[in-house]
Amino acid sequence: MNEKALSEFGDYLLSHRDEITAEWVLAVQRGPGFNLPSYFGDSELIDHLPEVFEGLAAVLKAPQIHDARSEVSRTARRHGKYRWRQGYKLEQVIHEASIIRRILVGTWVNAFARQTPAFVDETRSAAE
Repeated sequence: MNEKALSEFGDYLLSHRDEITAEWVLAVQRGPGFNLPSYFGDSELIDHLPEVFEGLAAVLKAPQIHDARSEVSRTARRHGKYRWRQGYKLEQVIHEASIIRRILVGTWVNAFARQTPAFVDETRSAAE
């Protein structure tokens, strides 16, 4: 596994964080069957996403450190519990998480892989 390429991917995600977040917000808002509360604006949707990006970048920069992975998991669980208290149904919480994963893997992993030859095979699998 190429740890330098993983670290560069972490930086890449952080540098494109606003674009990824905007793409995610649009996808969530267009999602079928999502009756978001009327007070939900972009900032309410984004709430924990910056923390998740920071955690993902930390994991990519130091994949061998278990504490960073635990922190990302805690942030994700906190987000899910927060959404639950906001009135989301379980499938809505899962759907939001699946959207960010689809965007990250389907768009941004592929874009980074096209420009970074060292980001292949085992390294790419570790990032995904």
